[in-house]
Amino acid sequence: MRQAISAIVAAWPMVAKRSLSHWRLLSTVIIGVLLSSTVMAGTVIYFDALRELALKNSLNNVEDLDLDILVKAERGPTKVEEYEKVANATRGQFEGRLGWLFKDVQRSAKTATFYLTVPGNEVNAGKDNARAFFTFNPRLTDNITLLPGGRFPSEQPLETSTAPLELEAIVPVEAAELFGVGVGDRISAVPYWRDRLPYTSVVISGLFTRDDPNSEFWHQDDTLFKSVTSGSFRTLPFYISEQMFFNILGANFTDMDASYAWHLDTDRDRLNASNTTITHLQVRTMRSQLATHLFGFRQITALDATLAEYDRRLFFSKIPMFVVMVLIAVVILYYVVTLSSLLVEQQRGELALLRSRGASSGQILVVFILEGATISIIAIAVAPILAATIISFMGYTPAFSELSGGDRLGVFVNRGAYLMSALGGLFSFAALLIPAVRASRIGVTRHRQQSARPTGPPFYQRYYLDVMLLVVSIFLFRQLHDQGSVVATGLFGSVAVNQALLAVPALILVAFAIALLRLFPLSIRYISGESPNLMHLIVGVAAGVQVASIVFGGAAGADWTARVISLGIIVLMVAMYGLTERLSDGRMRAAGLVAQVVVVAGLMFSPFNVPMLEFLAYSSGGTAVTPGIVGGTLVVGVSAGTNLFVPLPLGVIFLAFSAFARRAPVGFSMGMWQMARNPTHYARMSLLLILMAGLGIFAASFGGTLERSFEEQAQYATGADIRVEGLTVNNRGRSLPIVETYEAIPIVDEASPVIKAFGSDLSKLLGESYTMVGVDGETMRRIGWFRGDFADRPVEDMLSQLGHENPPVGIDLPDDARGIGIRVKPDRPRESLAVSIRIKDVNDRYFTYVMGRLGGNGDWLTLERGLERGSSFRRFRPLQPEQPLTIVSLAIHDTNSRGRLRAGNIAIDEIWARSGTSQVTVLEDFDSVEEWTVLRGARESITDSLQSISTSADDPAARDAAQFIWSEGPPLTGRGIYHGPPASPLPVLASDSFLSETGHSVGEEFTVSVSGHRVPIHIIDSFEYFPTLDTVSKRYLVGDLAAIVRYTNLEPTSAEVKPNEIWLKTASNGSERAAVVEEMRSDGEPFQSRAVFDRVEELEESAVDPLVQAGWRALLFMAFGAVLILSCLGFLVHSYVSFREREMQFGLMRTVGFSMRQLITLVWLEQAIVIGAGMALGAEMGRRLGAIIMPFLSHNDRGTQVLPPFVLEIDWGTLAITYGFMILVFTAIILGMIWFIRRISLQRILRLGEL
Repeated sequence: MRQAISAIVAAWPMVAKRSLSHWRLLSTVIIGVLLSSTVMAGTVIYFDALRELALKNSLNNVEDLDLDILVKAERGPTKVEEYEKVANATRGQFEGRLGWLFKDVQRSAKTATFYLTVPGNEVNAGKDNARAFFTFNPRLTDNITLLPGGRFPSEQPLETSTAPLELEAIVPVEAAELFGVGVGDRISAVPYWRDRLPYTSVVISGLFTRDDPNSEFWHQDDTLFKSVTSGSFRTLPFYISEQMFFNILGANFTDMDASYAWHLDTDRDRLNASNTTITHLQVRTMRSQLATHLFGFRQITALDATLAEYDRRLFFSKIPMFVVMVLIAVVILYYVVTLSSLLVEQQRGELALLRSRGASSGQILVVFILEGATISIIAIAVAPILAATIISFMGYTPAFSELSGGDRLGVFVNRGAYLMSALGGLFSFAALLIPAVRASRIGVTRHRQQSARPTGPPFYQRYYLDVMLLVVSIFLFRQLHDQGSVVATGLFGSVAVNQALLAVPALILVAFAIALLRLFPLSIRYISGESPNLMHLIVGVAAGVQVASIVFGGAAGADWTARVISLGIIVLMVAMYGLTERLSDGRMRAAGLVAQVVVVAGLMFSPFNVPMLEFLAYSSGGTAVTPGIVGGTLVVGVSAGTNLFVPLPLGVIFLAFSAFARRAPVGFSMGMWQMARNPTHYARMSLLLILMAGLGIFAASFGGTLERSFEEQAQYATGADIRVEGLTVNNRGRSLPIVETYEAIPIVDEASPVIKAFGSDLSKLLGESYTMVGVDGETMRRIGWFRGDFADRPVEDMLSQLGHENPPVGIDLPDDARGIGIRVKPDRPRESLAVSIRIKDVNDRYFTYVMGRLGGNGDWLTLERGLERGSSFRRFRPLQPEQPLTIVSLAIHDTNSRGRLRAGNIAIDEIWARSGTSQVTVLEDFDSVEEWTVLRGARESITDSLQSISTSADDPAARDAAQFIWSEGPPLTGRGIYHGPPASPLPVLASDSFLSETGHSVGEEFTVSVSGHRVPIHIIDSFEYFPTLDTVSKRYLVGDLAAIVRYTNLEPTSAEVKPNEIWLKTASNGSERAAVVEEMRSDGEPFQSRAVFDRVEELEESAVDPLVQAGWRALLFMAFGAVLILSCLGFLVHSYVSFREREMQFGLMRTVGFSMRQLITLVWLEQAIVIGAGMALGAEMGRRLGAIIMPFLSHNDRGTQVLPPFVLEIDWGTLAITYGFMILVFTAIILGMIWFIRRISLQRILRLGEL
């Protein structure tokens, strides 16, 4: 071992000198190795920095007091010994588990609640709402100010003969004012339990005020103690000393329980990304342990919920980031392999010379091992520091400036960073050894053979490793497709990431890129008109895929006749292609090509479904281009308002290339011949450019898609510029119009009311539940945010079709109406039955007027009441309707909730209105019932009926009253009639989730319930997404708001169904808008609401969230930087090595008569094909990769499905800048290469020994 080390140490200086002789090329390899380790180490450092920023951002959103921990436990009797048991158990937990986290701990205690009364009235204590408790806090005196005339209480009980025990205490001045007591007053505190003493008398020795009412000192007092007797109780807390609490009060009330509390003051600065997991675990463990051993235990804190939310968001946010990191690392590793291969190729002559001087393959390999190990070790040591430096300076960038305050990001290098750096170094070391192993076997003979003729295909092509890698990537993608996401949910709800699936994008990109290299020589020979083998391969593969698809794929659901016809078309087109390609006569071949075009055109216009293998489809705006292959014919479909297609046989394209090759300049022919003869040399650079371009496009699509998704998530979640959720319209005062009230706000341009109500499908015995969404289609079209892919056709157009043609009409009351009356006659006296009339006011508010009971002796009853609504509570004035009013329905119901509504009937003669001057106006005389319809709100009402009857004994044939007949049913449910035509089905839109889970389809008519009311509906169309709705996991119907409100409010006994959301449109984005939103939230103006969502706020929050947009910007900058640097360096080295290898070739070409212009054409052609093919293929692969992979990453930072789903969006601006700079650099390199060619000395070339 020692000898081996000594030999390595002795050989290292020689290896160093040898490496320095190739420092120009070696430096590019070193850059790649250093970048590989830096990216790997930077993954840990960057995520740690993001974790710190995200933690800081999460904690900043929580108040300090909410992060503190309040602990409370109960125990009795109230003795020091019992207190110590609780204290020891509690302190043992929080000091042992989280002692490092707290900067202060304060304690306090309170007794059980006492009844409070004046002295002498102890027997009646507890009959009012007066309550009291005793409490102590050792730090009380430092946080209060005694008012003049008061003093702190005595430590001993007072001597008295009128009470069994008399104590002194101080009380807060606010509580004293509430009870009207002051210094020197006596109050009796009576325990609600039976104890040794019946009560104690308390003398108030002083009143105090809080020095700082907002101080954290009062947190446990306000949160734990006063909350026990809050609400309708009046509470007077007695503050005494700890000694009096235990030794006097506890000793006399031996059966008294006490509550002991601790306030653990959390120091948020001690929390960091490395200890959040253990902190969260310890907080939860402390709660479970103490809850098990202590009675009445409570632990109040937002710390555990905040840390849990932070961990969950971090977990889901870093998954797509890690995918991009892996992709960057893989591309860098290939760069290292490519550059090291070029470096070794430059040294082939030197290695052959060493072999001829007696050096073995092992000795040569040791040289490369020492060289690679030295480079890797240096990179491993330097990379974490370099990554930390770069990441720290990101704090100055716009992406992080708001989070970092314009300063550097706080980063630290831990063991994980060095481990990842070592992993990157090991990968790079392996990449360096791959070409070294091959080069160490090169002898003199083999070197001369490789110099005289091009090398064979790479080893991965010889052993079909590229095909195996492609199969593995397809298998992993299939697994990803079956799983649906890179995140898997376990049986018990645990969430885990399949690590192998995170590498699927990188694996797919590399696999397809390497597989494409097999087509590189065929493509060159096809373009040069030399061989049509590429065309034959494409036609054969396309036909095989089509046949497999028809037999086993998506067409399996079709009948066998259609499948046989499709197979016949494929066989026909392939046969025509084969026969045409076998023809040698030019005219016959042309006829065969024309025949292919004619047959394809005929098939496209025929009713048959033409089997076509589509590829490289592209759409922009309203134009879509879809290329496809049918047999040997390329069909390009163009959709831009009208559908067009252009058939073009592949044979025509090959003939065009052949014709051009025969007439092309010599430089073109020589260039194509050279590339076809030695494809490996060019394919290597093309593969690097494919990977770089693929990474760039994927990163651009990732960034552009996420940027758009963040914005659209905010738009989808809010629905409108401002959305008020949980709207509670006033139920006191006068009725107000909802829309007009909101539109009166200065910044609001338009308002649209929305109702979201629970419902169920009544067409089935166990119908699924759903949510009915009522909207005003006309205003919603203008206010709501919709995207084109939310449904098969524009949602805005579908909303305009929701209007209902035959709504309930109603009977208008005169404007001067002050009362309303009705004349009815029950079939028999029914004391428990009441008659109610439902009235709607001008603001679409519904009011129920109970007219009276159906008692009496069975004769006609005249029931009348005023329209002004009153209440039995003097301070409560119910909502008053606004004129004009409309009668919508009338009904009877049984007021006895314990009984059942018995079947019966009631005759209705007339309804009238009475004005303020007692003038009576008959509104309905019921001579005809054609304009009235039976309410079908209850299931039993299906047999109810309405008919005309006569009230005259002289003329029974006359019809001057209505008779409503009902069947038996439940009480408290209205059964009656409404004014208007029979209810026709409401047009509704159904979510795809509703249709798939209930089995209904578009066009069906059935009945559903909406807030307990039966409503017939007609599904006129469907949608996949709708703003604010979680259509992935829930079911929805969307209908017309006005129709829903009218039909659901017909039943007088039911609660009013009214809009519970309002969507607002505004053009204001400044401080005025923020002020209005804050007023809506804090003051409940103009109506109370549960939440107010502002789109501007949502977008701003996502823009500065380190786990959302801010974190992505830096990562994408890293990806574009890697593409730019490595592409330029790789092309520079490739061009340099290519020139050095072909310098003699260029000189010989000049000597045999090639002009400089022809050589320049050759160079430009070669490089243009390498660059163009690499970047074009890479761009398309990156675009396709983004379209394939992005749906599997479509979860937000909380792990739920992104709504709306991703739409692939490429950041063309950033990409154009990156690619534009790359092309400028490539052009400069090519020009430099041409400059070197011009300076070739023919005399020096001809004097070389090889000639």
